[in-house]
Amino acid sequence: MDDKTRSLLSRANTALIRYPRFKSLHNDIRECQEMSQLANEPQCMSLEGVTGAGKSTLMQDYAALFPRIEQSDGARIPIFYVETPSPVTVKGMAATLLTHLGDPAAHYGTLWAMNFRLIRLMIDCQVELVILDDFHHLIDQETDRILEQVSDWLKGLIKETRIPFLVVGIEGKVERILEANAQLSRLFAVRQTLEPFRCDPSDETSIQEFGRFVQHAEQAIGVPLPVTISRLELLHRLHYATEGVVGNLMNLLR
Repeated sequence: MDDKTRSLLSRANTALIRYPRFKSLHNDIRECQEMSQLANEPQCMSLEGVTGAGKSTLMQDYAALFPRIEQSDGARIPIFYVETPSPVTVKGMAATLLTHLGDPAAHYGTLWAMNFRLIRLMIDCQVELVILDDFHHLIDQETDRILEQVSDWLKGLIKETRIPFLVVGIEGKVERILEANAQLSRLFAVRQTLEPFRCDPSDETSIQEFGRFVQHAEQAIGVPLPVTISRLELLHRLHYATEGVVGNLMNLLR
């Protein structure tokens, strides 16, 4: 592999395109974060999307805007990003959060003691927003049942800390988990979906949006697409092959 090919592959793997919907969701998350501070009440949000829609990429990009800061009196973690473990239990979830907050004894103690340390650490670290990715893991894969104890525990944690949560997961599953717990559901007033791109012949705007994203992707990767067919035909073929899912499209272009 020559140097030029290595360079192109590197660009392809690190390319991040902040398209309009991506930026709009950034703004929604920021609003929940700021409103929670102003109202002193957690303004929680959920985000769903099909696999490959770019949910985790969006979350990690947002979290990177608020990096962890090590101070003389401890760490400050404005955005606390963590992936939901699988399989998940209440104690396992508490231990995962404690580990990411830097608790050296994250897996030890009674659940009561772990909860006490977790609440104290989240407040001491001045957490402004918790991003809980892979939230769909609260549905047991073998039985397809919602893990009610975990969702109940999460509701209590949000109320105790007054810190907003952004839960992220597979389309349909996040909503199902929230709706199964009325008290938890009420905390999540903002519900968003990261939809795939459309390329509808009867909707010129959808074609233009998809076309702009493809153009930005070409520039980011550094490899222009062929011009042996019309651009419109090319866009329709790309959409047919990828269903407008960002992850599928980027994989195809790479």
